[in-house]
Amino acid sequence: MPNRTSHVHSLTSISVDNSSVLQIGDSNEVTAVSNVLAVQRERAIFFENEFLFKDYLLFCEPIPLPEPFEPIDTCTFHEIPAIRVNKVTVDFAAASSVIHIGSSQSISLEARVKNIRQLLKDER
Repeated sequence: MPNRTSHVHSLTSISVDNSSVLQIGDSNEVTAVSNVLAVQRERAIFFENEFLFKDYLLFCEPIPLPEPFEPIDTCTFHEIPAIRVNKVTVDFAAASSVIHIGSSQSISLEARVKNIRQLLKDER
C-alpha cells in the first residue's frame, strides 16, 4: 500500500462511541470490537453478577465470515499522493464504527448488542 498524505481542513464530530475509530491518515490494520449488554428496568435495582456476557449465546457464538467466491485483482495509480478533504461533519459514530480519511489494508469491525427490557407486572 503506497503511503499518502491526508489533508483535512475541518472535521466536526459530536460523539464517537466505545471501540470506534476516528482516523486521519493511512493505516495497515483497523480492528474494533464492541459487546453491549443494555438493561432497562422500571425499578432500577441491580445485583452483582446478574447479567454476564457468557450467559448469552449471542456473545459466545463465532460470527461466520463470508468467503470470496472469486479472487479480486485490483490495480490503482495515484497521480497525486494526497487525499484532500475540505469539511467532514459526523454527528455520531456508533459502537465499532470507523470514520477514516485515508487508506487501509485491512478492516475488521464487530458489534454485538443485547437489549433487555424488564417491566413491572400490572397487578389489576
